[in-house]
Amino acid sequence: MTGFTYTPVATGIKFMLDRENFVRVIMGPVGGGKSTVCLMELVKMAGEQAPGPGGVRRTRFIILRNTVAQLKSTIKPIIDTWLVEMARGQMGKWRLTDNIFHMNFRMADGTVVDSEFWLMAADTPDDVRRLLSVECTAAWVEEAREIDREVFNGLQGRVNRYPNRAMGGCTRAGVICSTNAPNIGSFWHEIISKPPAGFGVYIQPPALLEDGSVNPEAENLENLAEDYYANLVSGKTLDWIDVYLRNKFGPGAGGQPIYKRTFRKEFHVATEALQAIRGSNNPLIVGMDNGLQAAASIWQMDLRGRCLVLDESYVPESETMGVETFLDTLLVPKLTDEWMFPKNKIVFVVDPACFERSQVNEDTIAKAIQRRGFYVIKASTNDPAKRVNAVEGLLGRQIDGKAALLISPKCEHTIAALEWGHRYKTTRDGSNTLIAEKNHHSHMGDAFQYSALHYNVQAGVSLTGNRPAMPVQKARYHYA
Repeated sequence: MTGFTYTPVATGIKFMLDRENFVRVIMGPVGGGKSTVCLMELVKMAGEQAPGPGGVRRTRFIILRNTVAQLKSTIKPIIDTWLVEMARGQMGKWRLTDNIFHMNFRMADGTVVDSEFWLMAADTPDDVRRLLSVECTAAWVEEAREIDREVFNGLQGRVNRYPNRAMGGCTRAGVICSTNAPNIGSFWHEIISKPPAGFGVYIQPPALLEDGSVNPEAENLENLAEDYYANLVSGKTLDWIDVYLRNKFGPGAGGQPIYKRTFRKEFHVATEALQAIRGSNNPLIVGMDNGLQAAASIWQMDLRGRCLVLDESYVPESETMGVETFLDTLLVPKLTDEWMFPKNKIVFVVDPACFERSQVNEDTIAKAIQRRGFYVIKASTNDPAKRVNAVEGLLGRQIDGKAALLISPKCEHTIAALEWGHRYKTTRDGSNTLIAEKNHHSHMGDAFQYSALHYNVQAGVSLTGNRPAMPVQKARYHYA
């Protein structure tokens, strides 16, 4: 037979080499080549199937999209290009039904690859019922963000069923998915943000940078026209460009992320875990939000004047606890046992309300922190706009052309809050407001803002925990 050579894009190589996860997802911009990666992965899986009776490697694959029209306009042309035209018709052909491609060819070892590619839609109840009656080896879900949770869950039960055990069973089974960035709060957003066990998620670089230029790190550029993206953005909204070209989650039913225009994950997140500078006179700054789901953001300024976000601590979403329990079980052990910083080199910056006495007793949250040996100060303001400005001011700074606010990759909850979780409320008609939505990410968002306020407004805290020096005032005398 006449073959062809395919070289995957960089993210595609990692995706195709993953043999541990039963479900694999590749997310990327339009033009990134992710659909071709998935088709080639099915071809590879067909060739890896162990020979059964007669030396035949039998497999059956479902290729799923939302509608038949989408399958015919996107998937069929890709199969035609690679498995018909480039293979000069020697790898297989379409059946008369037009929705099943039968791949059949002999390998160098004399075995025969016999595989069916079933193009199936999931836009009507009849489609779903038919889908859930098919037994196959594996499945590819194209533009997965359009597929409902229930359909996807049902699909997982249809793979690893053909060939059956009497015929040798499946050598390699699973579900592979390709998609553009889904909407915030959707099932697919959950999958990509926090992959469950058995799921591997691979994200391609964005196609466009924030300044509108083509990202030199974008994948598959060598197979696109030089003006491909320039023509593609013409007439598109900023939200469309963010989702389809910049790999940013869509707003969905929620409001816009607060730092959508200022936080850039690839710029503000370090490639390796950040370390504290123990010999520095700069203390650890702990911005803390109180409440039953308290959160803390742990910072330090380095010798170059960069604000380093070293770590985080927070009450899990499914739990609640009092502030003192949070301090004793989560935050203080992290500061003293994990980071091993002396308490006189740790400064808490908290909501001004933490200094107000309880109506039940004379205690305050600030006193609870002080009793544990830490110095605590009020954030300079609780004005939401000023707090956001403090963060954005740091996000916008650069030192030697690099981020002046750098976040350790271990701060996953913080990164999620900045990227999409800490967002504005929407009104009933879907309009955006300038009021932050209260959710699990907003607690970390508030803690992050208190730390940012310290570096933007409250300079001069000493490392020993003493109060800052009094400001210099003009005296009534002068030296002659």
